[in-house]
Amino acid sequence: MKILVLLLLSLAGLSAGSMPLASYLTAVESSNAIGAFNAQSAAEAALQRSQVQSEGFLLNGELGYAAEKQSDRDALEYHLSVEKRLFFGNSGAYADALRLSSETQQTLQLNRLRTVVYEHYVNACALQEKAGLLKDAQDRNIELTKLIDEGVKGGEFDRSALLRSELIVDELQLRIRDLESRYYEALQTLQLYTQTDEEPLCQDLPFAVTLQDDLEADSLLYRYLESEITASSALKAFHATAIKEVSVGVGYDNEMDLSRGIVFMQIPLTQGSRRESEREAAAQSKLAAQQQLLFAKAEMQAQIRSYKTAQQTRQKAYQRLNDILIPTAYETSVLLLERFMGSEGSYLAYIDSQKTLFDLLIRGIDTRADTLLAQAKLYRTLGIDPQKDIK
Repeated sequence: MKILVLLLLSLAGLSAGSMPLASYLTAVESSNAIGAFNAQSAAEAALQRSQVQSEGFLLNGELGYAAEKQSDRDALEYHLSVEKRLFFGNSGAYADALRLSSETQQTLQLNRLRTVVYEHYVNACALQEKAGLLKDAQDRNIELTKLIDEGVKGGEFDRSALLRSELIVDELQLRIRDLESRYYEALQTLQLYTQTDEEPLCQDLPFAVTLQDDLEADSLLYRYLESEITASSALKAFHATAIKEVSVGVGYDNEMDLSRGIVFMQIPLTQGSRRESEREAAAQSKLAAQQQLLFAKAEMQAQIRSYKTAQQTRQKAYQRLNDILIPTAYETSVLLLERFMGSEGSYLAYIDSQKTLFDLLIRGIDTRADTLLAQAKLYRTLGIDPQKDIK
């Protein structure tokens, strides 16, 4: 195992929190964010379902007054009836399709919120690793500053080396404070989505991602768009019914000279412009869902190709950093420190080698984080659950 991997593992062990990534992702399920979205999704589904559901029973009443024509008495008369409108279209198929679409949409949103949490987890851990790396560098430079101070007193080193070393310690402290401030901000965002007050463990982050998965097959977005087509098709079939609705009722008449019970029915004789508009809207809705699915599939395939190409480049860069550049920079720094402590080398040369080493280590942390963040971004777009990669 190379220097960068060993260093990151040791830093993670020293600064690790208590909450693993899996627990953060599970906590999203009970957060206010997903609760609000699920309630909104359920409300929209209920509103759409109401388009194909009949109303309850209607009570009709009439009251009149008539003067008796053959005698001197007057009389009140009334009419009462109960009416019910019935739909003949297959409203159950549309309701079932809406339910499936709503459930898929809620799961899709849950997966996307999980990837958002995953992104903040990666960001927080990267900042934590950088701060730990600089703290380690600061501790080493503090010890070196003490040795240089003794050397200055003994006449072995020039005072400029001491001043430069003290300046490096102070500069590292400023960078550490900046990283700790950014880590706190990332932590607050992470805890917002999960309603927890724990810090991330970070030791469970992978050092590489696999490019062999069938990401298109794992995409929940594709399944959600398919469910939207199913719902649109069911609505179109409902509106295409020859006789979509019939009203039936029973009533009672009490007139001056007649009391009777009645049964009646109302059947529309013509389709009407409203009915035609409903059919056209349903047909266009289905067409829109189909076109959206085709476009989403093409876009998905393009994003996956671009993602895999970029990830291969990042993996090669990370491998070169880990296998060649960082070990070489580390060895150079050690040799220059030995030469400086033996009064054979320049302190400036050692400082420059240290800067090169830590720049490469920071780049390694950033490259690893960029790899994981690119994966999370694609997962969020496609609706893939990041939990599938947690071992």
